[in-house]
Amino acid sequence: MSTQQTTADQQQFTAKTLGLARWVQLAFMGFAVVLLLIFDKTITIAWDKFAEPDPLLVSTLAVVLATLCSVFAYRHATVNRVANEVVGELAKVSWPTREEVQVSTLVVIVTSIIASVIVGTFDAAWSAVTDLIYKV
Repeated sequence: MSTQQTTADQQQFTAKTLGLARWVQLAFMGFAVVLLLIFDKTITIAWDKFAEPDPLLVSTLAVVLATLCSVFAYRHATVNRVANEVVGELAKVSWPTREEVQVSTLVVIVTSIIASVIVGTFDAAWSAVTDLIYKV
C-alpha cells in the first residue's frame, strides 16, 4: 500500500471518527476569528484615546483574548452541549438539491418581476389620477 493511500485512509478515518464534532470545533474556531477581529478593533479604538496604538501589541493582545474566550466557551459544558445539539439538528435537515435551489430562485425572480410590474402599473395609474385631481 502506498504512502498516499495510507494518508488518505487515515484522513477518511479521522473524518468519520470525529463526525459532527469537527463542525462544532470549526464553529468555535470561527467564533475565535470573529472575536479576534472585534477585540482588535475595540482595543485599537480604546488605546487610541490615550496614545498611539502599537499594532503588534494590540494584535497579540487580541489573539490572546480571543483564544482564551474561545477555549473557555468550548470547555463550558452548557455552551458545548448547545453547540453539539445545534450541529446535531442541522445534520437532520434535508437540504435541497442544486436543481431545487435553482428552480426556487427562478420562481422568486419571476414572481418579483410580476409583482413589480403590477405595483408599477398601480402607481402610474394612481399618479395619473392624483395629477388630474390636483390640476383642477
